[in-house]
Amino acid sequence: MINKKIKITFIFLLFFLLSCKENNYQLIYEEKIPSVVEITVYGKNIFGGLHKFAAGSGFVWDNNGNILTNYHLVMDVKDSNYRIIVRTYNNDEFEAELIGIDPYSDLAVIKINENLPKLNLGDSNIVSPGDDAIAMGSPFGQSFTMTTGIISAIGRTLNGLTYYKIPLVIQTDAAINPGNSGGPLLNSKGEVIGINTQIKSNSNSPQNSGVGFAVPINLAKKVVENIKYGIEHEYSYLGIEALNLDYEMRIRADVEENFKGLLITSLEKDGPADQAGIKGNSSIGNYDGDIITKIDNFEVSSFEDLIAYLALHTSPGDIVKIELVRDYKYREVNVTLGARQ
Repeated sequence: MINKKIKITFIFLLFFLLSCKENNYQLIYEEKIPSVVEITVYGKNIFGGLHKFAAGSGFVWDNNGNILTNYHLVMDVKDSNYRIIVRTYNNDEFEAELIGIDPYSDLAVIKINENLPKLNLGDSNIVSPGDDAIAMGSPFGQSFTMTTGIISAIGRTLNGLTYYKIPLVIQTDAAINPGNSGGPLLNSKGEVIGINTQIKSNSNSPQNSGVGFAVPINLAKKVVENIKYGIEHEYSYLGIEALNLDYEMRIRADVEENFKGLLITSLEKDGPADQAGIKGNSSIGNYDGDIITKIDNFEVSSFEDLIAYLALHTSPGDIVKIELVRDYKYREVNVTLGARQ
């Protein structure tokens, strides 16, 4: 009899929790969708008429009409022959101006002469796998859609539109499809934790397969503070090529099992690391370059760690302390960071 009561109580509690979660999603949609926009880019065709070049999503960044979206959505906008049209949930349309771009993070700011409600920004540094994830946007032209899932992984690096990778990318299984690009990825509080940017699919058609990626909001915060004023955002630059110390590299570099660090294979001549006296070795078959273990007391286990630290915590001209191993001895080197060219 007691077990039956416990079972009934458990089922009741489960239904109650599911109902609360459902209501939370409904509230988030109602409160946040007025800040999400559909973006269409038009350009003139050879006959002088307008042609749709790209379509995606974005969201209101501040109370000055600035809207954040993906760079790849507006990358073809080069002159007055192009039009960026923003449509709201209420079906109002506004022409937007391209204000600033950052190809390195695949972000762009456009602006309208209208004061729309902005979204609250979260903290992508405290996001964890298993957290709720809510994507908003207009996939396949299906305007103002919300999909839900969880955070699948954090700290990914993603190939972007440049030679450099995007760091600290958030992976989610919330359905993301073409048209979601530039839209917000929200947490369970309705705060923006990322900007939906890419999906991974084995099919020829780039459709959702449960592996979507979002640029972290903390990187966007740093980038947008420059590009919303039309100023180019500068990234710190160390000037090295390196390999992660996996099982094979540890054997070749003759270091102990599970030793963590970043093996430098080559340096840019007269680059920041080279000028600071850091050593690399690009000779075929030789793996005796310096091994970076820390930067400013932040432990470096991979190239991804180094890229993330430089992007979020440093600026060109900063002096950072690099801890490295050379000839089986720890050393510290101060490096004045350059800027990506």
